[in-house]
Amino acid sequence: MKKELYPMKGIVTTVISPFIGENKALDVESLHNEIDMACKAGVAGFLVPCLASEQPLLTLEEKKLLVAETAKAAAGRAKLITSITAPTTEERVRLMHEFQECGIDGFNMQVPHETEKEFMEAIEGVDRENPQFLFLQDADFNGPGIDNAWTVKAFNTFSSVVGAKLEVKFTAPKCSELLRLTDGKMLLASGWGNDQLLELLDRGVHTVMPSGMFELWTKVYALHSSGNRAAAQRLFYDMLPIITFTRQSQELNRWFHKHYLKSFGAFQTDMSREQVYLDEYHIHYADELIQRAKDLIGRLDSYQ
Repeated sequence: MKKELYPMKGIVTTVISPFIGENKALDVESLHNEIDMACKAGVAGFLVPCLASEQPLLTLEEKKLLVAETAKAAAGRAKLITSITAPTTEERVRLMHEFQECGIDGFNMQVPHETEKEFMEAIEGVDRENPQFLFLQDADFNGPGIDNAWTVKAFNTFSSVVGAKLEVKFTAPKCSELLRLTDGKMLLASGWGNDQLLELLDRGVHTVMPSGMFELWTKVYALHSSGNRAAAQRLFYDMLPIITFTRQSQELNRWFHKHYLKSFGAFQTDMSREQVYLDEYHIHYADELIQRAKDLIGRLDSYQ
């Protein structure tokens, strides 16, 4: 099967779920603010729901609401990718059809990969339902993830498979190898490994999927894409202390970006449903780093 590179490049931001009230209900008004802020910064798309959305703690109806409202707020301005990760093929297909009603562009799916047969059958079960496109989620924070040969085979076999989102122990070199094996035709994205953004862009990764700080991520990407690597490097290095703080844990990362969005007036609260281990030092440093981000945003024009 001859494939061409799917036309999507840039920052695809992960959607942070805003909560409000004693019951920590989804705050639709704040969600719209988040999406509008990201679109104005020039993001290429949104990934929702996902880990950044505290997906495991959302009901199906809440996931549908999150997707539908994101689609409404982003309409005509950015692409929308939804996660259909679930334990069985039947559940993945059901989620896909549920989300298609909301008006989305494609799907991201974590695929079981104990054996090659299991891996291919899981993708086939979704592919035969003719999804718009499919990203394979390769998540293994402490290991090598899915065998590259299997990923390439899936890309070459199934028409819906356009790319992979990598969050593995050695994300950057794995991206380079997949690009080599697919002649640069496989759309590659990085998630948790965005603290290596500059290296990933140097290697030819097409899109990255961070949370928050929309203006900063999009500016680094735009500078690098225009050939101005030196300016991209300066800005990225100025961002690194902030990114490093968020890499302490997934939970802290999610809370930080709620706190960040609240500081801009986009979110009404920085509530999480999950347990986040915070103390006064975390909050103090988060506030300092958010001010650093605001200072950087205020002088983006200086990165030339």
